[in-house]
Amino acid sequence: MEIKDKIIISDDFGDTPGARYKRDGKFSGEEFLEKLLEPKFIKAMNENYILLIDLDRVWGYPSSFVSGSFGKLSISYGSDKVLKHIKFKSDENPIRLERIIHEIKQPIKK
Repeated sequence: MEIKDKIIISDDFGDTPGARYKRDGKFSGEEFLEKLLEPKFIKAMNENYILLIDLDRVWGYPSSFVSGSFGKLSISYGSDKVLKHIKFKSDENPIRLERIIHEIKQPIKK
């Protein structure tokens, strides 16, 4: 499969990812999931391609943001399907990749 779409979080969403829920403030994981991540993921899944997500040029990723977006996506669609259709890029901080992939593989179910 080839990469046919991408999300550059710093440009397409914001450089200050926030909390889990929209009610907690701007740039929440829930907002990211609803506005960008899930619609683009569904399109990638339906059209059988890879969505690249660039994690660089942000201040950081709170665990609540990661859980409220990538974790929720994994709970809804399954980790195998998510990791089949999403690839991550982080030249600045490879630990981010590990944390997010871990959350996808073992999402916190609340």
